[in-house]
Amino acid sequence: MTQAIATHDEHAVQTGVVLIPLNKLKKSPANARKTPHAKADIEALAASIHVKGILQNLVVAPEVAESGAATGFYFVTIGEGRRQAQLLRVKRKQIAETEPVRCVIDTGNDAAEISLDENVTRSAMSVMDEVEAFAGLVDGGMSADDVARRFGCTVRLVEQRLALARLSPKIRAAYRKGEINLDVARAFSINDDHAAQERVFRQLAKPITHAASVRSALTAGRIPAHDRLARFVGAEAYEAAGGRLVRDLFEPDIVFFDDGELLQRLAVERLDTMREALAAEGWGWVETLTGHGQVDGCAGERLHPTQRKLKPGEKKEIAALEARLEALDEKLDDAEGDNPLWIERDEVDAKLDGLREAARVFDPKLMKHAGAAVAIDRDGRAIITKGLIKRADAKAIAKLRKPAVSPADGPGVAEVAEAEEGAGPRLTKALTERLSEARTRGLRAALAGNPQVALGLMVYTLMRQSADRSAVPGVGIAARPVGFDDDDAMENARISYAEKADEHEFAFFAACIEQPADTLLGMLAVFVAETIDLTHGGVTPEDKRRQLMGDALAAALDLDMTRHWEADEEFWASAPKALAIAALESAPAIASLGEKERSGMAAAFQKMKKAELARTAAQTLKGAGWLPDLLITPPREGAFAVTAEGTRALAKAHAA
Repeated sequence: MTQAIATHDEHAVQTGVVLIPLNKLKKSPANARKTPHAKADIEALAASIHVKGILQNLVVAPEVAESGAATGFYFVTIGEGRRQAQLLRVKRKQIAETEPVRCVIDTGNDAAEISLDENVTRSAMSVMDEVEAFAGLVDGGMSADDVARRFGCTVRLVEQRLALARLSPKIRAAYRKGEINLDVARAFSINDDHAAQERVFRQLAKPITHAASVRSALTAGRIPAHDRLARFVGAEAYEAAGGRLVRDLFEPDIVFFDDGELLQRLAVERLDTMREALAAEGWGWVETLTGHGQVDGCAGERLHPTQRKLKPGEKKEIAALEARLEALDEKLDDAEGDNPLWIERDEVDAKLDGLREAARVFDPKLMKHAGAAVAIDRDGRAIITKGLIKRADAKAIAKLRKPAVSPADGPGVAEVAEAEEGAGPRLTKALTERLSEARTRGLRAALAGNPQVALGLMVYTLMRQSADRSAVPGVGIAARPVGFDDDDAMENARISYAEKADEHEFAFFAACIEQPADTLLGMLAVFVAETIDLTHGGVTPEDKRRQLMGDALAAALDLDMTRHWEADEEFWASAPKALAIAALESAPAIASLGEKERSGMAAAFQKMKKAELARTAAQTLKGAGWLPDLLITPPREGAFAVTAEGTRALAKAHAA
């Protein structure tokens, strides 16, 4: 075998091993590998060559011009990856572009055939052989960083190989025998205990192919990071307290909290902090729940906060925030989603909600006989429930809710109280029921003949249910206010009426019946509106009944939905493409075109992608008053409607 620096004169005759300058080597057009090498593979190869040099010679063939003369360059038939790795080292200034490269000149074999043979007739190294080789290097004193640099791979890959090297010898042998696959071998590495690994291996049927079953068996007793307690405490707080996280090197999203007792203790400590804060608010008792249970012994009713009167400063601040919110909404009417003003709007809106929420307060006297509970939901969030009443405290709260007897209440109340104290023997229960029944008959008859008082009673009842969800004793008028994202006008009207509520509930009733009928009707409309929720999915028979009810109510109100809704780009992105095209064809700007132009536009719409079509529809139909059928208000019964004949007559008149 010869070894020399190839020169121009040797090109046609030199064979065997030679040293050829790197800049004289070219990629062979006969190379069977057409797909480029991965960048990571070239970088790994360059790192290996930098440490150990080129361990395998390149196989080359001299380039020959059409005239038959040698050009001085060589085509690399085998070893193109090594050539690219050396070029990368030139770019990094580790070697010169004339660096000599050991090559074997082969002019006897077909270049395409040996290139294919080199890429096909070879077997990859067993993963477990590679694992044990990496472990041997580390055992010899190299660090994971050293190994990664030597072989041009990531430290994480080296750590993964070392994790597999720590498997029980029986598990590694099972992999070589084909009793487990690579995913299962990786799952076994979640627990370094060889005895535990071998126990799980014996329990499962062979071959083992389900990695999740192995991982589950080896992590029994550990808490997954997606557990609600783990989310509630948080990995940072857990580690700060000395807890150890077990991470799956092969599945980054799989993490376990190793110490369940520590996690439980940290959760209890955080809940205790929240409990102390709630107790400081004045609640009679506070319970914390780390499990899925609920507070025992609670009555069916709860305390609810009431809307207190706003202080002048609060009113001024709320008005300023509302004005700022309105100004921001005007500026953001056509703004893009990345406009920084959206952040300010969210901040203003949150501050406004905070001020309104702060104005809703619980009665301190009642809080002493009620309580609160802190639980953890499935996402690890703390859920605080206030106003819980235990059955044993229900009577005390009912007594406190009764109006106190004082000179300010007037002579009537005081006289009744005195009469009860000296009334002699109490009536029997049966007799009391007979008398109150007779009184009820009289009340019903009288109320039926007095619309003003009946209207006041209805408004009073609905307002009490809206303000603090409290029932009016003996009155069966029922309404269930539905929490809804209302328009500002509706929300402001509700708040302004709720502020009129007085702490003395029956004095508040007297104030209601003294209101003019027009005022009561206005209040009644607001609180009745608060009970409406006709949202539906349009699927079930009940959904269809809700739509029909919505149609009937919209017709009665002559509702114009264009004042409350407009199709935006988000709507069109979610709507069927056919709906967008039909709506565009009906747009005034397009409907006024000739038939040929309309057909051309329709064809163009059909070719558009969904996102482009959504933008076009939002821009074209903005301000046009377009509504989907579901939002169109049908004509109410007895209203004028344009018939088919009328439509034809109008068209004829328009043509004339």
